[in-house]
Amino acid sequence: MIRYIFILLIIITSCVTETKKNVTENKDWSVEHSIDFNKELHQREELAIKIYLEHHKDLKMLETGSGIRYQFAENRPGQGPKAHLGDQVTVNLSIDLLDGTSCYKSDTIPDQFVLGRSDHESGLQEVIQLMRPGQKTKVIIPSYLAHGLLGDSEIIPPQSILLIDVELISI
Repeated sequence: MIRYIFILLIIITSCVTETKKNVTENKDWSVEHSIDFNKELHQREELAIKIYLEHHKDLKMLETGSGIRYQFAENRPGQGPKAHLGDQVTVNLSIDLLDGTSCYKSDTIPDQFVLGRSDHESGLQEVIQLMRPGQKTKVIIPSYLAHGLLGDSEIIPPQSILLIDVELISI
């Protein structure tokens, strides 16, 4: 019996030592590793967006330099000046994930916020600056311009690409 207990203790000790060794090796997170991780994440998101657009041929989206895709509704040209940073805007929003999961929707009360001084997605604020009052736009925002690696800690999961329908009601 004592022999079995001794053997069991040796096995447990060796497992703990090996686990500590693996944990120590994994703590070496370098700048290069971070860069590689971000590049891989970006490539995966670009591929997911490309696949989504290939399956939705009706979307003829333009792309900004930052990676946002957008398409203005043809039947809603909008009127007046475009929005600028510092403007208070009123919008109706519908925010979904690429898989169709609905996250948020302005039901009866439109959203109001100041461009550039809000917690709203930076990608959304970028696109609103391209819009005129009355315009509707469909937008695809990569995670790095939405809620990033962590999501919004409520409904939007980590590393989520967002599909947003936005209507600029007024500036």
